[in-house]
Amino acid sequence: MKTRRIGFEGWKNCVEMVNGDFRLVVTTEIGPRIIGAFCGKGPNMMYVNPKTAGKSGGTDWNIYGGHRLWHSPEGKPRSYAPDNSKIEVINEKDGIAFSSGMEHITGISKSFKISPSGKNSFKITHTLKNENLWDVELAAWALTVMDAGGTAVVPQPQGDEKGLLPNRYVAVWPYTNMADHRLTWGEKFILLRQDAKAKGPAKFGINCEDGWLAYANKGYCLRKSFPHFLDAEYPDNGCSIECYTCDFMLEIETLSPLYQLAPGATLSHEETWDCFPCPTINNESDATARFA
Repeated sequence: MKTRRIGFEGWKNCVEMVNGDFRLVVTTEIGPRIIGAFCGKGPNMMYVNPKTAGKSGGTDWNIYGGHRLWHSPEGKPRSYAPDNSKIEVINEKDGIAFSSGMEHITGISKSFKISPSGKNSFKITHTLKNENLWDVELAAWALTVMDAGGTAVVPQPQGDEKGLLPNRYVAVWPYTNMADHRLTWGEKFILLRQDAKAKGPAKFGINCEDGWLAYANKGYCLRKSFPHFLDAEYPDNGCSIECYTCDFMLEIETLSPLYQLAPGATLSHEETWDCFPCPTINNESDATARFA
């Protein structure tokens, strides 16, 4: 893995990490956030908010874009602790760790470490630490904000076709129209397309037993793989992945199981990212041809 310091989208002193044809850019003036993901000579696959690019400071949470770490279940102000300050960058033997320290409104510390993981692949280890004097129930929640114009691909649990019990637990948020043209409820996959002309947001989640989801856009694909634990309790009625879209971006999100985190205890949630050229995904046939 090669690393260097660069300026990016108005932020100074970002950390660029290169492994084969895969390149990540991490901010140090805010965060921790991965603000750029590039496959080969392709464009940034992540959304960067032009209104906040290069900015830092302040007391409000900002939609910068890129990849961030939250803790679930979602709530205000809990989930919207600002990440507007400089972060600590720690060089380790097997990668680089990025830490924002403790959130004052929650007492939870956030960090993630990025390590090379095979060719054209990175492992992101997200860590939450309970700095409170009491237990906190939470799950790690890794949200990646992707650029406009692509399609998220989510595999559905298959199981025994003759089974008598349900094997899919789909959560749908109140603002979501299940007949939304951006959604395809397929046989093996669920697709969510980003559409700048669509009105209103859409979000769903599912127990993703296959342990991956992907986003294809502009000839490339970013895939996030993670461990799904069959017997664990997950947030939001059993979701280990969630997808959200609006008129300017699409989020691909993974979650850890819920933990009762004791004072001083930590939990970790790993994702493995890989990137590769990928044709446009228009329907389930395209997804099956590429991912089945």
